[in-house]
Amino acid sequence: MIIVLIPLLLASPALAEDGGDDDFSFLEEGEQNRKKFEADRAPAANIFLPDDDDVLPTWDAPAEDSGDIDDDFDFDLPSDAEAGMGMEMDPVEDMDGLGPDLSDRRPLGNHFPLVVSQSDLGATVAELPVLVARNPLDLNGDLWVVADVYLDGIKVSESRHFVSMTSAATLGPTYVWLKATVPVAAPSGVVEMRVFAAPPGKKEALLFVQKAPFAL
Repeated sequence: MIIVLIPLLLASPALAEDGGDDDFSFLEEGEQNRKKFEADRAPAANIFLPDDDDVLPTWDAPAEDSGDIDDDFDFDLPSDAEAGMGMEMDPVEDMDGLGPDLSDRRPLGNHFPLVVSQSDLGATVAELPVLVARNPLDLNGDLWVVADVYLDGIKVSESRHFVSMTSAATLGPTYVWLKATVPVAAPSGVVEMRVFAAPPGKKEALLFVQKAPFAL
């Protein structure tokens, strides 16, 4: 019996060596997978935590809320009477001092000078403002205001303005600006405007004549 068992004991390590690598390969594969899994994981939280020696900064909270309103601040709110004063004011009276006094100026009168000037566009221009109404009560209906423009006695152009009740200013006077280009052919001359007015469909009546000499 002893002679038979010895070969068997000697053969067993050979069997273990022959199949050992294959039998335990799953352990090596598991170890590799574990290392790969840990490499893909997020870093540990203790990386971001300070050491015991590190001290985090602290901030002291303010003793008082900065958004609180100072009790000593005076808002100076207007009283009910003062708050309603704006609604009681007359808008017509508020216009006092914003323009010339027109109480003694008749509508469609000869109140302003004729001005001849050089425009920024390079043309010579004649301009004349005409007071049509001091307030809407001066208008009785639609109106045409017309100006014939003369240069050295020769008619060169015409300016026409239509004024209606809806185009009149409600809080101040209503004007039209008679304006025309003067075809200057000499370094000096005389511009004349003959101003007319009439309701639509009626013959125009001459109101006044303005003249202005000029020299370029």
